[in-house]
Amino acid sequence: MNDPLPILSAYFDLIQSFNLNPEAYAAVLHPEVEQVEYPNLIYKTVQRRNFNDILDNIRVGRELLRDPNFAVERTALGADGSVTVEGLWQATVISDIGPLLRGQRLSAHLCLIFEFKDGKIYRQRRYPCFELV
Repeated sequence: MNDPLPILSAYFDLIQSFNLNPEAYAAVLHPEVEQVEYPNLIYKTVQRRNFNDILDNIRVGRELLRDPNFAVERTALGADGSVTVEGLWQATVISDIGPLLRGQRLSAHLCLIFEFKDGKIYRQRRYPCFELV
């Protein structure tokens, strides 16, 4: 398998810019991608997303947040080719919604586990731990 880190970097850049171009995501996401996000402050139940759902989730983020930033703190390559990424994600809320208030800084410590197929992200597990600052 090729080095997965450039794929992850491109993926993070797309998300951080709230890019909604499906062709750009097709370059890094496998057509059968599945993203699983475990319960947290935002989602009370497990969320399972396919390619289109991932784009829809980014679209929602674009409408509710500004100035997103993801700082990777650690990466680890697993023996099976998976990659674990730990980092700090932050963004500013632009509209009151649920427990979030306009102007509030939302922060999440993230643990992300990626699996690859055909040189693209095939599975992603997200374990976010949100904080309101």
